Amino acid sequence: MVTPTSIQKLRDSLVLQESMSEAISIVSQSIASKDITVLQLVENLQPELLHQQAAYRCRAVSTIASILEQLTPDLKGINEKEIDLITEFFCSKLKDHHSIVPAALHGLHILSSASRLSPGLARSIAQAIFQDVHCQSQLQHDRRTIYKTIKNLLALHIGELQVLGQDFVFGLIQAADQERDPRNLLILFSIFPVVARYFRLEPFTEEFFEVFSCYFPIDFTPPANDPYGVTKDQLCEGLRQCLASSAHFAEYCMPLLQEKLESDLVSAKIEALKTLELCCLSYPPTQLEKWIDTFWKCIRREVLINVNTEELEHASLDALAALSRAFATNGEFNNLAFTKLLKEILSECQGHLCEPERRLMTPSSYVLLAICSGNAPACALIVSQVIPLLTEQCRIRSQSAPRQFILNCLNKLVQAGLYGFTEIDVAQSGIYPLIPALLELYLEVLKEDDALLRSLSLQGLGHFVGIGMNHEDLEKVNQSLLGLLQQPLTTGHTVEEIGLFFYKCAEQNESWFVEQVLVKLLDMAISDKANEIFRLLRTLPPLPRIRAQVLSQLMARLEQSEPELRLEMLKALAYFAQHDELQMFHQLHNWALETLKEGDPPVSLEATCNILRKLASSLSSEDAKQFINEQIDRYIDQHLTSSAWVVPIMEATLGSLDAIPVGQNLDKLIKTLEPLTVCHPKTDVRISACRLVAALINKIPEGHELESILDSLRTKWQDPSADRSKTVCLFVWISKALLMRSYSKLDQSIQELVESLNDPTHGYLVAEGFKTILCETEQCLNFDSHANIRLMYRQRFFQEVVPRLLKLYRESPSCNKSACFAAIANQLAFIPEGVLVAHITTLIPLLIQCLNLEQPDQLIISTITAFMGLISDNVSAIEEYISSLVPRLLTLAKDGLTMEVRRLALRCLSELRKAQSVVLLPLRSEVILRLIPCLDDKKRLVRREAAVARQKWTMLGQAGCE
Repeated sequence: MVTPTSIQKLRDSLVLQESMSEAISIVSQSIASKDITVLQLVENLQPELLHQQAAYRCRAVSTIASILEQLTPDLKGINEKEIDLITEFFCSKLKDHHSIVPAALHGLHILSSASRLSPGLARSIAQAIFQDVHCQSQLQHDRRTIYKTIKNLLALHIGELQVLGQDFVFGLIQAADQERDPRNLLILFSIFPVVARYFRLEPFTEEFFEVFSCYFPIDFTPPANDPYGVTKDQLCEGLRQCLASSAHFAEYCMPLLQEKLESDLVSAKIEALKTLELCCLSYPPTQLEKWIDTFWKCIRREVLINVNTEELEHASLDALAALSRAFATNGEFNNLAFTKLLKEILSECQGHLCEPERRLMTPSSYVLLAICSGNAPACALIVSQVIPLLTEQCRIRSQSAPRQFILNCLNKLVQAGLYGFTEIDVAQSGIYPLIPALLELYLEVLKEDDALLRSLSLQGLGHFVGIGMNHEDLEKVNQSLLGLLQQPLTTGHTVEEIGLFFYKCAEQNESWFVEQVLVKLLDMAISDKANEIFRLLRTLPPLPRIRAQVLSQLMARLEQSEPELRLEMLKALAYFAQHDELQMFHQLHNWALETLKEGDPPVSLEATCNILRKLASSLSSEDAKQFINEQIDRYIDQHLTSSAWVVPIMEATLGSLDAIPVGQNLDKLIKTLEPLTVCHPKTDVRISACRLVAALINKIPEGHELESILDSLRTKWQDPSADRSKTVCLFVWISKALLMRSYSKLDQSIQELVESLNDPTHGYLVAEGFKTILCETEQCLNFDSHANIRLMYRQRFFQEVVPRLLKLYRESPSCNKSACFAAIANQLAFIPEGVLVAHITTLIPLLIQCLNLEQPDQLIISTITAFMGLISDNVSAIEEYISSLVPRLLTLAKDGLTMEVRRLALRCLSELRKAQSVVLLPLRSEVILRLIPCLDDKKRLVRREAAVARQKWTMLGQAGCE
């Protein structure tokens, strides 16, 4: 028979021991296209498969497995008969020389993932592995292959494996016994629960349980930089699933959990409690009732007696809730053991609840709440007995602190008692007969002067909204709350709690709330409690009727309101304003223009502009164009002539619309704004005008009109007679607008920006502009204001600018080095790590030079912040520069002029501990010595950072310290 060319090349590679990846790929493609068959492959490789030397046979078997791997997952091009034969082939190879077993296992693993195995093949694979391979004698990788094969067979062919019955269980026990590798254990922990649920374990139940229970509790700490990512939590969760997978394990698992709960290790107790919680889901009550008293004693010890960590206490309460849930049957008490225990717990906890001065009141309430959360009948019993007790205790005590404890417990029990009930079926709850007394108590507390007690009362009342409170009760409560709002002592937290209560009421019945409550709240907004009312309005849900009522009332009152109230009113308007408020936009715009006639800009101007910006950005293109046509001439000819403070309003509107002026209107607007951008004495007006011009330029289509406007503006910022400190601002904002839209002639603007850094007087101001160019802006040039923004414009800018800055720094003798440093440092916070890495070897030496006491503080802060970002993301990239960086940081930490410089330098020294110890150890003694003066710094925050940094460097290289 003629050997196919592809197989001949494969054989040649095998004989010559060359790289076979290409030949394997060609053969697998030929099999997939059915040019050759697997049988032909095996027959043609027969000399190698039957070679006397095991190494040749191993290489041939491994080659066949690799070819099959490229045909997965469906074994394309191989028919069922061939799959049967190749399976038999790999099973037979398990009996060959031990060096061939890994290759055979690899082949069987590939076959196990195929869904087209003929009946009986899965069983044959499992039997072959169990009979011919001693699993624990294999290497970790090969054991892993065995376990993954078994897992695949269970997932795809569990019915066949069930036929093996006891043989499969026994084989798995032998294969998994004494496994130590955490990667393999993760696989086994996913296999054991499946076997426990779907296989009959007798007579190997105890042996099967011992295979995995020997690992409990997991004691595993992953090595540093573990490439496999196996965590202790993953192993713990997997082992819990194994222990709780079958009720047959209860007789072995319960004593094990008890033993761990009696130990002194907190971690063992926590793991036992979490496992008990899971076991309660699968173990029947008959198995649990024998141990319920034992487990309660352990839980009681951890919650009521010992002072433990929060995690242990939570785990104890969760386990108690799970036990309670396990004994809940059809809403009745059917288990005498649990009923007896519940009465004992209730009796003990009731005694503690009568002593709020002692520590045990709060944990006792937690115990009762845990039982309530899992068992409705138990909850009804507890609520019916405990709530009257707490109500009485609250009335007979006069001191605030005990009453706070009592009300807090009472609120939690009320919430537990009402959980799961609605207004329809609340009468069936155990708390229903107690509601009148509870409402009476809460209303009594509401009238007291103690703000914290009132807040607790409001929290309790909130639980009854829509469930246990009728219309008459609701009227009474709301009248009390409205009266409480009018009291002078009602401020802060109490107002927030009232707002939360009203929020629930409004969601439950919007119409009633608007008619009975909201109208009265708005009437109170003109009283001396107006600020609190406006703050409360901002907590209400923005439902349609509420929003309409609030907006109409506030807009009507805005013009007559006092200046000091306008800010709070505008905040409320901003909260309720939505995207379709065209009428409100025009009304608020006209009102804002009118307020400027009063003289100085009002305090509320910024808040007004924020709302106008939000509303303008939501207008449709047609409405935006109509607004521009109506207002552009008024802005230029009327409003700007009367007050320059119209510019922020123009920025909020024109800069946020989904349209721009066109033609003569645009030209006229730009020419009007030009002198304001560089000549106006008010900084806020000047910057606002620059932002507006930038927003317009960003949206103008490229062409003659844009070029004409840019030429006109360029003469402004290049005018030698103009104040350079003011023209720089215009230049920076125009550059930002052009960069964001990827302007075709951007290269010229970038070069001009870089050359401006040479200015000895204003170069640093230009460098600060680099931060403006790359940062997000709320006022304009963002997606909300419909700006023209191209993806990754920051990265492109950085790639263009950095080489020019480096060239300027190296080649220009007159270069303003401080400005160059600042320009680089101000960009780093906005650039992704992947882009920075390409320039890191060039930039880091320059940045280290920035860490000099002679440099401006802001430059030093920006540079240290950039270094901390690099340390956090890619510390290895700066390790070779640490010997130069550390001395400069130590100098700044001791002699930095400002607290922020000293504090950040110390924090950066702490962050450097993430580097490899071998890099840091030569510097350890110097750092520890030079940090001593920093411990006496006059600023507390600096002293704290110094103590942390010195402690970390002191522990460097010590055993057990990473």
